[in-house]
Amino acid sequence: MSRLDHSRTNARDRMRRQGVDAIDDYGAPAGLAPPKRRAAKAELRAEAEAAVAKVSRIVRCAGCGHSAAVAIPAAKLGKRFRCSRCGAVANETPAAR
Repeated sequence: MSRLDHSRTNARDRMRRQGVDAIDDYGAPAGLAPPKRRAAKAELRAEAEAAVAKVSRIVRCAGCGHSAAVAIPAAKLGKRFRCSRCGAVANETPAAR
């Protein structure tokens, strides 16, 4: 037979029987910060669009000379890319618009 901890159940039953005091009855404590403002849908959409925005770059391989124009997610800018032909690390430069 196992030992069970019934303190949560007992506390819940006690609160149901006796009731609990709402914090609003005493006023908000001084240490609490005001509630955070909820972001508008337009702000959330703009943030999501910026996260998935793609930037066009020209990636050139120093090893084999292969180059390609690619669309890179903004989060991947500045990271190393490998050449699809030889596997060497390639350099990226901004593509002409």
